[in-house]
Amino acid sequence: MKKLTKVTAYITRKMEGKFQLLTMLEEGVESYGLQVPGGTVEEGETLEDCLLREIEEEAQLQQLEIKSYLGECSYFLEAKQAYITRHYFHLTIEECLDRFTVVVRSQDEDNGWIYHYRWTDLQTDHPPTLGGHLGGCLPKLLVTLEENGKINM
Repeated sequence: MKKLTKVTAYITRKMEGKFQLLTMLEEGVESYGLQVPGGTVEEGETLEDCLLREIEEEAQLQQLEIKSYLGECSYFLEAKQAYITRHYFHLTIEECLDRFTVVVRSQDEDNGWIYHYRWTDLQTDHPPTLGGHLGGCLPKLLVTLEENGKINM
């Protein structure tokens, strides 16, 4: 069986007193639901290097700060016949458009895919639902923001 290591980026910003999460919909497969940037770690690449590379490829963002490592989860992905270990990170960005579209340019299978980005409000009582296993550490992010007085219940 294949084993893959993946990273997931929870990019947040504060806008008008509210914390928001950068989310995207993939054109043509909107049924996947809301997603966040991330991808597969390449051989010899650190988790952090992969995280920043994937964000640049998928969202064309560079001025980010990695705030914390939130954890990991492992699962079997039937579609790829692979065991996945997914690592979650919290990052922040100071300036970013409210909505934007990116056509991915990479050496991977996602080359040419189109992502439509927007900011989604973070509320502990109604967190956004992310597709697949992307929401694995979203509750921990919300708790972390709340404990630091950055989000209201």
